[in-house]
Amino acid sequence: CEQLVDGCSLIVDRGFFKETSTLKQVVPVFFLPTPEAGIKAKVVVVVWVGLYIRSRLIINPDRVYRMAMRRLNTSAGILEVMGAPLSGTDLRAYVMSGGGVTLKNFKPRIRSKRCFLIFPIRGSERKGLVSVEVKKKKGQYDMKLLAIDIAMTNGPDQRIFLIGDEEEYNVGGGLISELRDPIVKAMAADKELEDLDEKEEEEEAEREILEAEKKHREELEKLNR
Repeated sequence: CEQLVDGCSLIVDRGFFKETSTLKQVVPVFFLPTPEAGIKAKVVVVVWVGLYIRSRLIINPDRVYRMAMRRLNTSAGILEVMGAPLSGTDLRAYVMSGGGVTLKNFKPRIRSKRCFLIFPIRGSERKGLVSVEVKKKKGQYDMKLLAIDIAMTNGPDQRIFLIGDEEEYNVGGGLISELRDPIVKAMAADKELEDLDEKEEEEEAEREILEAEKKHREELEKLNR
């Protein structure tokens, strides 16, 4: 088809632009999208906006754990007391609080979300129990508390604060303290199961030795006949 653009002749052939002798530059032609394409684009935008809002509000406990481990493994004082390197376990307990939408002065307001996390940690010399509190505000992780209770050979556990203090430790009616009891019980159960596994392995190894000796005696008896 042929169109006039600023008095010049423009020929459009099979979606490609062709320049005539009277046209000095190619002028782009925009095609209107179909209704189906418009609907799909709107769906994509809605999904993207939903994922973006969710990422701004949701706290990922695994990310909180990695943040805490990174901070602990770069603390010279903690490494000196516990011994490097520090390693965590899959045993963790956490609770979420806050979040949601509230009304303040007849205006909707999104509450900041908090994550309280507790997990055991082990160094080359000592073990400990880590307590973490993270607040997510405006899509950013803000660590409010990072404390570790280190098991001492003589005397009670020693609590060291890398971030926060005792007041922050008791925020929310002592949620961290509430998490402590079940995690300590789980640690005790884990130790008991570990000892049981070692005992069963020793018994199994002993049975294998006895069976091997019995088989050896039977073979000797057959040879002597």
